Amino acid sequence: MQRVISFLSLLVLVSLVAVGCQPLQPEPAKPIMQIPAEGVVIDGVGPSTASDPAQAQAEDEFLAVALAKEQAYYNGDYQGHISYYADDIVSTWPDSPEIIGKSALAEGMQPYIEENDVAGTLTVKRLWVSGDYATRQAEWDEYLIPKDGSDPQHYIGRCTLNWEKIDGEWKVVSEFVNFLEAPEAIAAAQ
Repeated sequence: MQRVISFLSLLVLVSLVAVGCQPLQPEPAKPIMQIPAEGVVIDGVGPSTASDPAQAQAEDEFLAVALAKEQAYYNGDYQGHISYYADDIVSTWPDSPEIIGKSALAEGMQPYIEENDVAGTLTVKRLWVSGDYATRQAEWDEYLIPKDGSDPQHYIGRCTLNWEKIDGEWKVVSEFVNFLEAPEAIAAAQ
């Protein structure tokens, strides 16, 4: 009987050791994300519902400008995009010092736009217009695709831009950008 118990104990011990020595299963690979082919600006506001015709016209005109700015960005049109910023723009991004002035903003934005393609969607969610001042809020889900072939990054976030009519043209005077999820490199099915 002692031999049977010893044999069973040895069998259990060998089984436990065998289970413990199994190779670790690799983590499952991140799913491959299908990157959209282009950047699309979505009008999530629609035509103004203001009862005052002058206010409705002002809101619709401003919305057209706000949409055009974002489409220039998605089109990779650096000059067109930067033209919507005021000379004294204040730009705030997560974990970065404020960028003050159009020339400082342009210094970082030009290589960013010229060295990358951006695809995905930006949806204008809200806007307010009061005389020569306006604000627009948007959300985006986009992919930064480096032209050098390095890994794309996925960005999800929100932004609020404050605008002022300067010399008859709408210009961004401040912007606040926030990521809803930290940007991450992804594997992409190209």
